[in-house]
Amino acid sequence: MKTSRLLFVLFSLAIVLAGAAYLVLPERDATQGWEERKVRFLEAAARAEPLIVAINAYTADIGHSPAAFDDIIPRYLGELPDTGLEECSSFEYRSLTHKQGSIVWYDLGSRQGQPYVGQSRYSEGDPDHAILVFSLDAKGKITSALIERMPKDIEPEDFEPVRWKEAQHRIGMALALSDTYRLHGMPRDVFEPLLGPPDGSRTVQGAAWELRINCPTGLLNHDTFVYWPTQEYPQHLYGGRTEPVGRWAYVHS
Repeated sequence: MKTSRLLFVLFSLAIVLAGAAYLVLPERDATQGWEERKVRFLEAAARAEPLIVAINAYTADIGHSPAAFDDIIPRYLGELPDTGLEECSSFEYRSLTHKQGSIVWYDLGSRQGQPYVGQSRYSEGDPDHAILVFSLDAKGKITSALIERMPKDIEPEDFEPVRWKEAQHRIGMALALSDTYRLHGMPRDVFEPLLGPPDGSRTVQGAAWELRINCPTGLLNHDTFVYWPTQEYPQHLYGGRTEPVGRWAYVHS
């Protein structure tokens, strides 16, 4: 009986180890063969050129990017090209017009040594300072306002544009800002004269559309090969690290 139980335990352990190896080894192999893999994706990017030309031609004629491949086939391109990659042979297209936007942020000043508990959603500015972050849509209107890294026990203060622009007591005034003004939907040409130029900004989604090749290399690896017409890619995208490959970006998950 004891022998049978021991054999069962050993068999179960072997299955677990085999499963772990199956999940990890493909990612290790992908890392080891990355240079060869990169060449293959450069070739796939070249095969996509007629597709990119067709999308640009449609955009120039119609005034906006296509919603789907059906808008350009067959008028602008006879048929969709193949990626040339056996394991991921199809190009995918997404319109990103509705996702275009940016963030701007204002430095609210030092937390005066108060530790920040939690994980900040934004890394902008001095990590020992609080910041006010506005998310903007493609038209430059505020879609959300968020105070990050706010210290505890700060009392609201009446908002005064002059003191704000002089960067005095911004933390307290930021708490009262939303009570003083209706921020949601406020355009940039309204809040900038009020608050002054932001201390920083960055694009969140600047491309109107994207081509992509989804190319997983294992159950835990969901790499993606992406093209944006702006060719301006963030350091991190879709939960992974981006690496430029020609005019495209490879997203290492």
